[in-house]
Amino acid sequence: MLMTNFQTKKGEFLVTKFLGKGKSGYSYLAENKNEKFVLKIIHDEPCHYYTFGDKLQSEIHAYGKLKDLIKIPKLIFYEAERKFLLKEYFEGETIAELVANQKCSEEIIFQMLKIAKKLEKHNLNIDYFPTNFVFSKNELVYVDYEFNVYDEQWNFENWGIFYWLNSKGMKIFLETKNILAINQTLESAIPVKEPFLQQAKKILLREK
Repeated sequence: MLMTNFQTKKGEFLVTKFLGKGKSGYSYLAENKNEKFVLKIIHDEPCHYYTFGDKLQSEIHAYGKLKDLIKIPKLIFYEAERKFLLKEYFEGETIAELVANQKCSEEIIFQMLKIAKKLEKHNLNIDYFPTNFVFSKNELVYVDYEFNVYDEQWNFENWGIFYWLNSKGMKIFLETKNILAINQTLESAIPVKEPFLQQAKKILLREK
């Protein structure tokens, strides 16, 4: 287990666990006075399918936009010069873990659809990839700070849901990082859709 001290202007935090890597940073579980937080350290690694400006400022801007619309972790503080931020921690499994273990129920997907429809009314998409959500106390929490202008191609119904239905592929991806288990090609961010089209259609019809 990872155990290291991380000094900040707000005090020292004990980093105890690596949580994951995203397009903009590495996230860790950090503790201070028996309280848990998420420490996200921004990286400069490129993403071939997504263009960033200032990654830290983008996250702060997204937090300001999303915090009054959906359930997201509270931003505790950040240090621009060191390119990190500290966020509220929510106990629970990620949706990716639930998908991989065939525990992502239709009720959870219905909850996601309601969130997605609310965001659409505000002309927004978020990153619907399952690692960006934690199911905590029977409620979905979007743990990433990212949004984009609404585009039907990248909404939940046409993009995200296919990751939420691909249990076998998600299990392989989490274990091996083989992107071809969940995406159509190595270069694209287009999910494998064909095996799940009918299932997705049935879910969407029931929700409506």
